[in-house]
Amino acid sequence: MQDKTTHQVLVEDDDNFGTDQAPGHGSADHVDNSPSDPVEEQSTPEFSTHENYAKANSVRDQVLHLSRSDGGASNTMLEDWTPTFQELCELLQRPPDVCDKDGSYFVRGPCLEGQSTRADANIKRASAIVVDADSTLDPETGEITEGAPPPDSLHKALVELDIPHLIYTTHSHGQPGKGYRFRVLIPADAQDAGELKGYLRWIFHLLNEKGCWLVDVRENHVWSQPWFFPRLASEDSEYLFFIYDTGTAFDTRAALEWHEAESAVVADITDKVKTNSVPRDTGSIFAQFNAEYGNPKWMLDLLDGEGYSLVSTSQVNDEMSYRLLSPTSSNGNAGVILFLAENGVWRVYSHHSRHDPLSKDGEEVTTSDAWDLYRIFEHNDDEHQAISVWEEANDARPIIKIRPGEVGSSLTAAVKALAQMDPPTVYQRAQALCRIAHLQETSDTQGCSIPKGTAHIVTLHRSGLTVEASESAVWKKRQKNGEWKKIDPCPKVVGALLEAVGKWPGIPFLLGISEAPILRQAGSLLAEPGYDVSTRLYVEGSFPEFELPDEVSLEQAKEAAETLLAPFREFPFVDKAVDESVLLAYMLTLALRPQLTTAPLFCISATTPGSGKGLVIEVANQIVRGRDAATMPPVQGSAGEDETRKRITALLIQGVSSVNLDNWSKPIGGEAMNALLTASEWTDRVLGVSTTVSLPNRITLAATGNNLSVRGDMTRRALLIQLDPAVERPELRVFEERDLLGHIAEDRAALLTALFTILKGYQQAGYPDAHANPLGRFEQWCTAVCGPIRWMGYTDPLESQERLRAQDPEAEKLELLLSAWYDLAGNDWKTAAGIIEATEEGFNAQPTAIQRSMLRDGLVEAAPDGRGNIARLKLGWFLRHFTGRIAGGYRLEKKSKGGSKSKKPQQYRVVELAAPGGDE
Repeated sequence: MQDKTTHQVLVEDDDNFGTDQAPGHGSADHVDNSPSDPVEEQSTPEFSTHENYAKANSVRDQVLHLSRSDGGASNTMLEDWTPTFQELCELLQRPPDVCDKDGSYFVRGPCLEGQSTRADANIKRASAIVVDADSTLDPETGEITEGAPPPDSLHKALVELDIPHLIYTTHSHGQPGKGYRFRVLIPADAQDAGELKGYLRWIFHLLNEKGCWLVDVRENHVWSQPWFFPRLASEDSEYLFFIYDTGTAFDTRAALEWHEAESAVVADITDKVKTNSVPRDTGSIFAQFNAEYGNPKWMLDLLDGEGYSLVSTSQVNDEMSYRLLSPTSSNGNAGVILFLAENGVWRVYSHHSRHDPLSKDGEEVTTSDAWDLYRIFEHNDDEHQAISVWEEANDARPIIKIRPGEVGSSLTAAVKALAQMDPPTVYQRAQALCRIAHLQETSDTQGCSIPKGTAHIVTLHRSGLTVEASESAVWKKRQKNGEWKKIDPCPKVVGALLEAVGKWPGIPFLLGISEAPILRQAGSLLAEPGYDVSTRLYVEGSFPEFELPDEVSLEQAKEAAETLLAPFREFPFVDKAVDESVLLAYMLTLALRPQLTTAPLFCISATTPGSGKGLVIEVANQIVRGRDAATMPPVQGSAGEDETRKRITALLIQGVSSVNLDNWSKPIGGEAMNALLTASEWTDRVLGVSTTVSLPNRITLAATGNNLSVRGDMTRRALLIQLDPAVERPELRVFEERDLLGHIAEDRAALLTALFTILKGYQQAGYPDAHANPLGRFEQWCTAVCGPIRWMGYTDPLESQERLRAQDPEAEKLELLLSAWYDLAGNDWKTAAGIIEATEEGFNAQPTAIQRSMLRDGLVEAAPDGRGNIARLKLGWFLRHFTGRIAGGYRLEKKSKGGSKSKKPQQYRVVELAAPGGDE
């Protein structure tokens, strides 16, 4: 390699050095490997006194107790190395080789006796301070940039401070975007990391005072940091070397005394802030202001404009802090510090007198955040004025100006303001405006219990809409002096807004709340909380984060189903194949119901109390929704049908998504329940007012009971899970999983992953056999829920309906009546009165007493009057209701009257049907 070294001896005068030496008593060497530099040589000046020469020799001859390694950084084996400071300078000023950055290196101290591995715990002490210089602090803004200050300026400052040192550039020096990169080595003994920290803090403080804003980095404090011997990245790389070896030895005592005093100040500040600082409310404008402006750049710039000058940097809470001189200071001490507090907020502390605006009389401690600085200096410490000015300057809300006679235009402006809210906070639903809220405590609605934390829909009335209107726009009214003043929303406009059905363009329609993520057609999840335009649903978002595989095979879907069913493995299912299939259908329905127009009733029946039927519902809901279902207790008395409708309407108004008909002993049925399960929209009168509403129906309905049964039309609207613990006291059973709900909470992410893996797999498979075995009025549900279950090889959930039909009390009544009727009267036509008469003695000698008795029992069962007799009117209703129905191989038929005006009594007959494959 060509020798491109330039060796210079620089002679500085006393003013530049700032020491007590005579002119010419400092020396510095500078080596530049740049190819453009000329080669010069000058001789070292002679020293004028023997004392100074001896002092210089003492620094040059100082032995450094280091350790070194000839291998790269991966080689951690060290050997002791004891060069003099002069020998180290001669080694480092030699022209380096062109090679990789990694290579041989040295460590700032020797190893402990018996140790030779590079590790902090193995380094005995430090014999040198090494500063890695690679970044610069802007004293006006606090911004840190790549590249250190020029090495010659740092060299000059250290010379003026009379600190012996050497400076040499590193492998990265001068590379694009790197700027100046060099190291400073100062001979000084440190017994531990605390002393080394003190030396470094003092050096940076002194350099700051000299205008050298070098940034302290972590490597400077690492006890066993490897410092590579210099090497160049290329032959054209610049190599700089500076040396000052005639100053006094580094003043370790002064450094530690300064560090001790500084640490005491910092500890005092930190302790005071910790005990006296009141954190800002995270939702306040103060917190918002600090989030945007609470940084050194903005705060230093403001303080600089107010006459505060940055003097030095230090450390608080192991982060860089800034020492400033107050413009009111009389002693010249930097008594103001900007630092990052433990709560992550940048604060200013001043220990000046009350003449400093950042200090106040009578207070133990005053710390100011960014908002405080804004209030103090921009608004003369007037909080109200600062808030008012800031809110108005940063308020992006539209302005609604109230003028007499312009209610219509104000209404239009109010609707537009609400529609522009992002994210939306007001929705239109069921001819009313509403918002989303969460129950803070368990709530009672029309006798139904809704668990704490449930997301629900709140219909807005005048007060609530006033709040929403005030948050969506700035309302103003002209004063007598002509100025526009902020006011609360105009009551006339709010009242008109409430009743302006059909005049709410842009305000989003809300179908309901999805308490589970939504699987998009592309296979990704919509899991962020908020309103989804495409589905018109509010996604709750209170579920753990989880990810689905990119591709899902049938085998993966089956494994996911096993994972989803695992929490139920200790439940005593009667028919595991059928019951697990219905259980899967229930959980899939809970997840998909907000997107489905209809869904059936899920019944969980047990032979004995304490079998776990309610826990099945709770566990399934905890997995999918994160909370238990709302509960509706049985409705008693003759007004049960009306009360059921009231409860359903109240729940749908709130958008409750999951309800459990808890512990119903009577067969479930009736017009209200049947209509709820097959209607995508529910229409009813609102309790207490004369208004009729039409509500989107997105509710998932379940029911629990001992030997639960459904009646009539409900049998084709319901599915059944059966439990039988086969013990007398099932509540005393001991289970392997003692805390099932706690287990669900811990594993909910994995369980949700399993659920949506099934749905995604079926989606990617192309929905095979999606339309097989459809159930009338539930076709969409069959495709979305039964389809993936059948695809995985599980039993069709609809098979559970056979068990419900077998237990239907209405079917049993009808079969009893039709068989007895046919047995007594054959297929003769009879009126309701005629069939009752056929049960009486003497009516006909042919029927036996047993036949008459059985027919009478069937009629009493079908139309009881409450006293053990047959209610004629009720029997007429029963026969009309069941006309055309088949039960037990018999069908009830009604005879045509031959005209709608005929007054003849209606006649009926029973026809025996042929067995399958035979003749009637």
